[in-house]
Amino acid sequence: MKLLSLAGVLLIGRQFTTGLLVKQYNCDNYILAWCQLYNVTIQSDKDLQSVVFPRVRQVGFLNGSIPVFSHLMNLSLFNAGVLKVFARGTTVNRLTLPNTIDQLYFRDNNMFSVEIDPKASYTIKYLRIHVNKLRDITNFKHLKNLVELNLCDNLIEHISFDTFAEMTQLKQLLLCGNRIRTITATLDINLPNLYHLDLSSNYLFNKTSLDRWNFPRLGNFSLRDNLITNLDVQAIAQRFRSLQILDVEHNSLDCSTYRDLLELVQQRSIIYNVDKRACSAPTVVPTTGVFRRFTPVDSAGNVDPQEQQIRQLKERIYQQVKIINNQRTEIDQLRNNLSALMEQFDLVAGPAQASERL
Repeated sequence: MKLLSLAGVLLIGRQFTTGLLVKQYNCDNYILAWCQLYNVTIQSDKDLQSVVFPRVRQVGFLNGSIPVFSHLMNLSLFNAGVLKVFARGTTVNRLTLPNTIDQLYFRDNNMFSVEIDPKASYTIKYLRIHVNKLRDITNFKHLKNLVELNLCDNLIEHISFDTFAEMTQLKQLLLCGNRIRTITATLDINLPNLYHLDLSSNYLFNKTSLDRWNFPRLGNFSLRDNLITNLDVQAIAQRFRSLQILDVEHNSLDCSTYRDLLELVQQRSIIYNVDKRACSAPTVVPTTGVFRRFTPVDSAGNVDPQEQQIRQLKERIYQQVKIINNQRTEIDQLRNNLSALMEQFDLVAGPAQASERL
């Protein structure tokens, strides 16, 4: 006889093993090949002694509570034949990364720690741990087979690109919506397959150096919604020769950067987003293919550095206030349906395939 609990979990039979009641979880719902389990609660490894998971290849946990997604939890899923794992809205504070999983999608789980064994050989290729509370991702450097890494909407404040130096298969690196203020690198970062790099909605200023970045196939680059006023457009032109999309909107770029940027995107037919600027005409007409720096002048033709700094500061304040107001409106509009839409996307969509043009 089957009894349906309020949590939507089927408790089948009353089989006792060493005095324990065995709890068998069956799929509450399917989205394509994803077996969905609602409100699974496993408070400790001790609970796993009496749990049996369905024998499927793809499991999605929705809501529920698994505070420590441990090695024993991974072993239980492996024994059930699971190769892909998804969790949304499940309380998973700490995750021990499994070395038998190809795809792992953990969204909105209140996660603040990921344990990665430096001696293990990880096969994982697609890793999305977004909308969580990660602050340090240094140990991610051991995941050398990654094709996609999504760490958007965490609490990261500093990024060393040394972390990604050996991820030579990486195609998508998404770091949007964090609190990143500084980006450093002590090594030359050669990512021959990287196509999409998203650094939007952070706190990057003008000290982000591109000197050690070598991304020959980078096609989509976003610095949207940061605090950048001065950007090395010449370095972008030289290092990212396959660039197709460039988004620097919601930054208060100075006039020199603005002009250089427009020249670059027009020369290469790059799709771009940038806030329009009311800049005075350049004092020198740029030669085709050469980027020149232009000094703003007043109506009499004299340089006034103090006036220019004040104007830039006012423009930055105005832009940030406008961004905040717009974002508040957008958040109110999206909050009601975002969770449902992301659930469908994460469970239905397979590994993202970035369109590339060589």
